[in-house]
Amino acid sequence: MKKIKQTYLRSTYITLAILVLFMVAGSIWDLQISKWIYPGHENSIGQFFAAFGELPAFLALTCAGSLLLVYRERINPAWSALIAACGAALIVMGLVLCVHEAIDNVPALPMWVALLVALFMAAITAAGIVYYARGASAKTVVRFVLTLTVVAIGTMLLINIVKVPWGRARMRLITLTGNDSYFSPWWKAGSELKKKLVADGVSSSEFRSFPSGHTACAACAMLLALLPTLKKGAEKRIPLLYLLGCGWCAVTAFTRLRMGAHFLTDVTMAWLITLGMCVLSVYLFYFNKKFFTRLWAFISESPNPFTMRKKKTDL
Repeated sequence: MKKIKQTYLRSTYITLAILVLFMVAGSIWDLQISKWIYPGHENSIGQFFAAFGELPAFLALTCAGSLLLVYRERINPAWSALIAACGAALIVMGLVLCVHEAIDNVPALPMWVALLVALFMAAITAAGIVYYARGASAKTVVRFVLTLTVVAIGTMLLINIVKVPWGRARMRLITLTGNDSYFSPWWKAGSELKKKLVADGVSSSEFRSFPSGHTACAACAMLLALLPTLKKGAEKRIPLLYLLGCGWCAVTAFTRLRMGAHFLTDVTMAWLITLGMCVLSVYLFYFNKKFFTRLWAFISESPNPFTMRKKKTDL
């Protein structure tokens, strides 16, 4: 675990340093960078990532749910039914979010295509993670499941708590109107402009630029780096898996700029938020032994009060 911790810390520090540099650059040249990158129209690659760029967060939920279903008896037989229900709920949540977000971001996409992609990707990743985790202890699986769930759900909640009231105008709205005065720096909420333009008939979705939900969900791909914790001797794969996750996030972030949906600071802050959630979750469930030991004891040893009551009644 010590070697894994060193690898994670090194990767986190490097990512944080790069993101801080991007945040500084965006704080100075946000509008100029977007003018250079955004061509003023949509493109097919951008639409693909608009529909499916957020998959890592949704698949994290379906994978977590699948592991709970498979490991429910080994985690705590007394709570097998409840664990199974939680697992099923996570799977359904992941699938619904996948289909909803794909159709919401690309209205021209047929629902059956979105559903087919969601089912296919969920089935492939769930089968793969269950197969890969074979032989892992229930404690190891719970640690992994908790991290996936907290990062995915926590990130989505936090992003939307900030995004909706912040009201920053998107680059495509600024380009369409030709009014650079609609631009506001990331640290300044644009709620007054939002109220005015929404009253004039502009969609409220054009004021959800900061931070980027797509990038935050795409950054959940960094959780790939936790896969080696499920199998002994796989630590050497951590850097490669982490780079793959960062690569998906970087491409998704760039396409959001290319589509005029976000500015550099929007995607950078979103990545920072997910990185923060990853650091917090990994610390709690992997590196804080005292906390997780107590949590695992509660999860694995807690009796089912309904079963106990039934036994007492029988007596």
